Amino acid sequence: MLPSNCHYSDTILPTPAENLALDESLLYQINEQNYAGCLRIWEVDQYSVVLGSSNQVAANVNLAACKQDQIPVLRRCTGGGTVLLGPGCFIYSLFLRITADQHLIGIEATTQEILNRICVGLNLLKPDLKVELQGISDLTVQGRKFSGNSQRWLTTTLLHHGTILYDFDLDRIPRYLISPEREPEYRSGRDHLEFVVNYPSSLPELKQAFVETWNATEEEPVLPIENVNQLVTEKYATEKWNLRR
Repeated sequence: MLPSNCHYSDTILPTPAENLALDESLLYQINEQNYAGCLRIWEVDQYSVVLGSSNQVAANVNLAACKQDQIPVLRRCTGGGTVLLGPGCFIYSLFLRITADQHLIGIEATTQEILNRICVGLNLLKPDLKVELQGISDLTVQGRKFSGNSQRWLTTTLLHHGTILYDFDLDRIPRYLISPEREPEYRSGRDHLEFVVNYPSSLPELKQAFVETWNATEEEPVLPIENVNQLVTEKYATEKWNLRR
């Protein structure tokens, strides 16, 4: 079973790279220390493309458009697909303690458990909208995606990354992202603007819904800022990491 309560953090660092580094640093810190998991909620005020850990740049990113518009292209430590972050994109990072039983049932079943719990919270928030889990890890309304999710597992802790488009400039997505080579069956060949949609909510509503869903009532943990700065310098600000594939 997933934990019933966790810490809460809404600290946002100045750049997308620093926020990605903070998530990786927190994952290792929580894995090494014996305390409850954490819900971190953040949003960036500058647009940036973020690749999944194994995504190929050429197959996912319009690099020429990103360079022309000075949109940074970054890579996160979790899997999943390539996303465009920016204003109006709610980001949640869940650091959850995992048991030997969860290692046995695997990532897919655990992902479904996490996302089903989030669906319940969102359906309580907006009872007139039916949020559904489709594909491997997409949340949808009426067959259109508003949330993508990805994970990374360590020995006793997992990091679950998720986004919710709620007031996002959707027209930017096809400028910077290429339609993926692999797509879920329910997408049915739709282009970006036919496939994605904003979930009609506000940032305060989403924050409250997630705090209640994960009972995130514990105080913010001490953040590993020194590790963040080192990770940015050595990894998240380098082309060797971001453009490695």
